[in-house]
Amino acid sequence: MVPMFSIVGHSNTGKTTYIRKLVKELRLRGYKVAVIKHDPLDHGDVDKAGSDTSYFFEEGSSAVVLSSPLRLSIFRRVDRDTLPEKIIPLCGDVDCAILEGYKRWDYPKIEIWSSAKGKLDINPEQLHAIVYNQEEDRDALLNIAPETLPVFFKDDLEGMVNLLENSILKNKSGGSNGS
Repeated sequence: MVPMFSIVGHSNTGKTTYIRKLVKELRLRGYKVAVIKHDPLDHGDVDKAGSDTSYFFEEGSSAVVLSSPLRLSIFRRVDRDTLPEKIIPLCGDVDCAILEGYKRWDYPKIEIWSSAKGKLDINPEQLHAIVYNQEEDRDALLNIAPETLPVFFKDDLEGMVNLLENSILKNKSGGSNGS
């Protein structure tokens, strides 16, 4: 099975921007990355200039899929939410998948933490790591995060990808092409 993890957080916390950076860093290490954006309210646009899906494609994702309860961006009608495990084979030859959303689903999660909320949005037992946006928010986050949970500043992509390689991706050589 293709390894996958989910990026979660409140609206406007930087999930899309962070995923774009992760795609770029993973590609630099030789990974072919698919991004699957969950749209539980079925209101997203697909590949419109400036949309999340167009950004992911521009950053070099091998495949980009928008999934909602009513449609899959492969423009095939569906009658319920499609499991990422069923979407990934449609993405072609990929080494990993980044899920945006799927907050209530059982996948490893990285939360983009917002100091405006002041609390973790996801149960710490479901979290794989936390990313914070402002350096000045680090101490506040460390006061509420479990000591064993890895915490990263948004610009520490190298640290995050190292964590992902050692835990979820389990491939230090990077990607299926071994580069």
